Amino acid sequence: MAVVVTEEEFKSWRQHRVTEAFMKALRNDREWLKEVLLAGSEDDANIRGRAAAITAILTMQYEELMEAVKENRDA
Repeated sequence: MAVVVTEEEFKSWRQHRVTEAFMKALRNDREWLKEVLLAGSEDDANIRGRAAAITAILTMQYEELMEAVKENRDA
């Protein structure tokens, strides 16, 4: 079954209070990860990977989401 999300639905989701709270929690976690890196963590690769994943979620645009869905469907 194809996942179809309209751009309007995506914008509505981004503006929803639950999504806003989730994004705030992700931003807080990313800041904590930065502090851990600055303090000299021995698990830099894992922390950098988590921070990169959080950044990808926080900055994802509608077009990127649809491209990812399309790639998944075509695989």
